[in-house]
Amino acid sequence: MLYSLSISNFALINVLEVNFSEGLTILTGETGAGKSIMLGALSLLLGERADVNYLRDPNTNAVVEACFQVPAADHDLEQLLEDNGLDASQELIIRRVVYPTGKSRAFVNDQPANLPLLKQLGTLLIDIHSQHENLLLADKDYLLKVADAFAGLEPLTQQYKASHRETMALITRVQSLRAAYEKKQQDLEYLQYQYTELEQAQLIEGEQTELEQELKLLEHAAEIRQALYQIAYVLEEGQTPVLTDIRETVRLARSVAEHNPLYQQIGERLEEVRIELKDLAQECTGALQAVSDQPGKREQLSQRLDTLYTLERKHNVHTVEELLVLQESFEQQLQEVENDSTLLVTLEKQLETSTAERNRLADTLHKKRAEVLDKLSALLCSRLVLLGMPHAQLSFDLQTLPHYGPLGNSRLEVLFSANKDVAPKELSSIASGGEMSRLMLCVKWIMARSAGLSTIIFDEVDMGVSGKIADSMGDMIHELSEHMQVMAITHLPQVAAKGKTHYLVKKEMIGNTTQTNILKLCKEDRVLEIAGMLSGSVVTQAAMENARELLNKAL
Repeated sequence: MLYSLSISNFALINVLEVNFSEGLTILTGETGAGKSIMLGALSLLLGERADVNYLRDPNTNAVVEACFQVPAADHDLEQLLEDNGLDASQELIIRRVVYPTGKSRAFVNDQPANLPLLKQLGTLLIDIHSQHENLLLADKDYLLKVADAFAGLEPLTQQYKASHRETMALITRVQSLRAAYEKKQQDLEYLQYQYTELEQAQLIEGEQTELEQELKLLEHAAEIRQALYQIAYVLEEGQTPVLTDIRETVRLARSVAEHNPLYQQIGERLEEVRIELKDLAQECTGALQAVSDQPGKREQLSQRLDTLYTLERKHNVHTVEELLVLQESFEQQLQEVENDSTLLVTLEKQLETSTAERNRLADTLHKKRAEVLDKLSALLCSRLVLLGMPHAQLSFDLQTLPHYGPLGNSRLEVLFSANKDVAPKELSSIASGGEMSRLMLCVKWIMARSAGLSTIIFDEVDMGVSGKIADSMGDMIHELSEHMQVMAITHLPQVAAKGKTHYLVKKEMIGNTTQTNILKLCKEDRVLEIAGMLSGSVVTQAAMENARELLNKAL
């Protein structure tokens, strides 16, 4: 429900604030007084494009703000707010600011919002019904919503919508995963080859350094053996072996040790040197026996290192450790392909199940819609009789579609004729503007009673009618207000008299400036306003009495 509207610096409006109540609110005023300006401001809140021409003062921002009470358990609205990161609450404040540059910004509960969101919110919060909106009757989705509301299918439609969203989400996931899987499949053979090549190489961390050292030893075996032999020869053999000479020095030091403790230490240190050199000689002799050319071993080591070097060049790395990291990466990628394959199979099964459930619900919806169309047609015809169309014929053509949308796979079309002797045809090809307008009012009457709409605004939908039909139209609009908030911009006194609240939109000259204001009328002011609508510029006593009669009758 719209309970407040604030407008500043918008067209002829300087500053305007108005609070609205439940029931039927009437807005009247002379042509050009600014009623359409208020609707224009409200349309701006509901996603219409901004224009710098809206600004009354071109140097100041125009601001329009509306406060809505959110209907309880409105699943579509809750879902829309959730999808856009907004918390569902009992109050929704929408504000639109138009800057002198022509740009604008929108806010929902003080959070920035884009125009598509405003338009979606608008369709759920408020229904502005003007003559051009009769085009909705050609909208197959709108007709389905009417049938669903009339049949009380809200729980089933919500169940279907949830199932359809799940199915569409699964389709997106399956398509995305399949595309990624197929791309990986194209590279799978080469990836498997690279992994197998590294796996078969049986790489060992640190082996390259060990192999290079061992090969270097074998390549210089002769040189190493010669050096080791010479060391052992100098130490133990030769014409004057080093160990023999040192043994003699030890003897000499010991022979004089009793004369001075220092000589004792010298002898001990010489003995340590002798033992160390003896050990070195034995170690060189042992190493000499271990060093050999081993041509077969050299070839084996060279081949292994060639394998490692080839792999490193191929993968543009320098160590076996880097090759092992690559091998692990290839293994993970292969595992991902396998996991994708498993997940794809799982998701495809889920999609199959979800699609079957979605299609089952759509089929149920279609059947239940078909069951109520005759009753809906009869009810619409009975309402058209009240609006001066006693011979109206109306039927529905319901078909199934090969594809599924948010409302199922049904297609609904209205067949209409205003005359008894003319066969019903497709609505837009046979109905006049006035006939379309009356039919649309009947449809809105059904929607309000059945779907629990929040707010509807009628913008001079009663144009071209008078007398008894105008009174019937007023009764129908008043009936709507028993189920929802209704605002009616009207020129008909019969309709104006039905209102619970009555506002007069008035254009005034304040100084040298024309401004639009809105005034809430008390009972006597309403009498005067309705009398003026009855008699024109000169209000007669008879018009005043007639106005009082209309108001008393409405009460």
